[in-house]
Order: sequence, then C-alpha cells, then structure tokens
Amino acid sequence: MKRTWIIIMSLTTLSLSAEQITKVAVLDYARILTAFYADSGEARRIDEMKQVFAAEVKRLQQEIQALEEEKLNADANGDSKEVLTLESRIQDRKNYYQEYVRVKGNQIQQAAANLESSSSLAKEILRKIQYVAESNGYSLVLKRSDPNILWWSYETDITELVLQRLMNN
Repeated sequence: MKRTWIIIMSLTTLSLSAEQITKVAVLDYARILTAFYADSGEARRIDEMKQVFAAEVKRLQQEIQALEEEKLNADANGDSKEVLTLESRIQDRKNYYQEYVRVKGNQIQQAAANLESSSSLAKEILRKIQYVAESNGYSLVLKRSDPNILWWSYETDITELVLQRLMNN
C-alpha cells in the first residue's frame, strides 16, 4: 500500500513539474533600434557626415550662384570673353556639384545601411533582450509589430527594460 502511494505521488509530482507556464513578452524592436543607434558612435559619425555634406552642398550652391551673378554683370558690361570664361567655370562647378552629391549621398546611404545590418550591434541587442527576458521569467519574446499578435498587455512589454540595460552598458 505504501509503495503504491509513493508511486502515485511520484508520478503526480513529475507530471506537475513537467507543466511549465510559458510567459510571453513583447518588444518594440524598432524603438530599441532607433534609441540604441542614436547613441552609438557610428550613428554620430553618420550624423556628422550628413552635416558636412549639407554644409558643402550649401557652399557649392552659393559659389555657383555667385559665378552666375558675375556672368550676368559681365554680360551687362558687354565683356563676352569674361562671359565665356564664367560659363565654363559655372559648368565645371555644376558638374562637380552633381558628382559630389551623387558620391557623398551614396556614401551616407551605405553607412546608414551598414549601421542597420551591423552584426555586432544586433548581437549586443539580442544578448540584452535575452538577459532581460530570462531574468524576468519570460520564455518567449515577440516583436510588438508582428501582425499575428492580436492583443497584448502593456505589462508584458519589456522594451523599457531592454533600453535601460543597453544604456547602462
């Protein structure tokens, strides 16, 4: 009788321990990417590239406009030789401007694309998500933007916790 009772209790304990409740969390991954990349050195470098690009574009535009004004003055004064010289310089500056915009624009776009696909940053974000999820007892983390999620509670959103973890390290 005792033996039967012990076997029944053991089987009951085993079946209860095998049933683990799965806790699910949601995460605003786009927000994490935006916040984390904004604070990264690479993002600051890209912002600096954009500022330098904008300043150079403005400078080139002003230079072209000044040359065009000089050409108008030379034309008004009847100096056809100066007009031809200025037309040539204006065309050279416009060609340089177009080439500069094309090349630098592509460099900035490529740097931004590399930032988004940076494996080291992505791995770091995933490690922080894993740490926060495991330390809070979550066994599954879904993207908040997943179209298959019909409803979720704000209590299951771990975005802020992950952001705090990323900013602290």
